[in-house]
Amino acid sequence: MTKLNRLQSLKSQLTTHQKNSDHTAGIIDRRARVRLLIQMGGLLNMIGLPQLCGIGDGDNLQQDLEGKDKAATLLGMLVHLNETLSVTPLALDPNALEDFKQRGVRLMKNHETKKLRPSSAQKNEQN
Repeated sequence: MTKLNRLQSLKSQLTTHQKNSDHTAGIIDRRARVRLLIQMGGLLNMIGLPQLCGIGDGDNLQQDLEGKDKAATLLGMLVHLNETLSVTPLALDPNALEDFKQRGVRLMKNHETKKLRPSSAQKNEQN
């Protein structure tokens, strides 16, 4: 009887360990997805797309009516871009993709340079 109890206890421990492992894996997957979404949002922000749609810091794009309209405008722009690229075979050829990448690399470098070098307005604030 004790051997059976011991085996049931071990089975219970393994089941608990498996549940904890699954939960931890789910958390890691969610965190990776959230990080990716934040990074993609940063890229959109880098080129000023949210500002073009009237989206500002602190706007809630899900709860208030004006925010939903701004979100719909941004989504419509992205859908238009996706459709345009999907129906234009030249836009997705390897040379065009390389051009897109190089343009993006230049923008990222420019953005990093601006972050590292204080603007004249920031210099005036420091003085």
